[in-house]
Amino acid sequence: MKIFQMKTKPHGNERFREFIGEKFVCIGWPGIGDLTQVSKDEIRDRLEKEYNKTGHKLGNALGQVNTFVNTMKTGDVVIIAEKDWAYYGIVGDYTYEPQYDNEQDGMCHRRSVEWIDRIQFSNLEGSIQRLINNRNTICEYPESIEESGLDEIIRKKPVISKENSTMLDNLFNEALKVLEEELKSTDPDRRLKAATEFLRLKNS
Repeated sequence: MKIFQMKTKPHGNERFREFIGEKFVCIGWPGIGDLTQVSKDEIRDRLEKEYNKTGHKLGNALGQVNTFVNTMKTGDVVIIAEKDWAYYGIVGDYTYEPQYDNEQDGMCHRRSVEWIDRIQFSNLEGSIQRLINNRNTICEYPESIEESGLDEIIRKKPVISKENSTMLDNLFNEALKVLEEELKSTDPDRRLKAATEFLRLKNS
């Protein structure tokens, strides 16, 4: 099991909410077709033809695409970050979604993700913090998963099921309705408590 960090702006578009809500990750690079069982050399040829890249720029693009398609495997760990939080999950197979193979969407190269949990950035091992801070679209953790400190966390945390996720969403929405009613209260103390709780939830 390997660990990879990924940025959430494939093709220049912020996709964090889609990644979490729809349980996938993707890279950009539309226009190079389905990369299922495509070799590194063939990926290089397609990038060179479609994007007219050469030298260092071609090598950098090739590294990102090949890592996502061929180096990353089903069952590996992916980490994405938002604000002070790191979200981690287990990736599935590479898939190609032709409906998103265009300049506007740019997210046709995908992997499904079963998100496990999130952890505050400050609570991560220093080596994982450095991984997340890497500027590349995707990069592999150079050490073993044991070195990362994530192995025990992943073993202890059950994957969030679709049913549990839906239940939590419903409970959260009900809680918001209660807060909304409290904000309309004639009691100023109740309104203040509700407003404070709402701001806490909004910033969590």
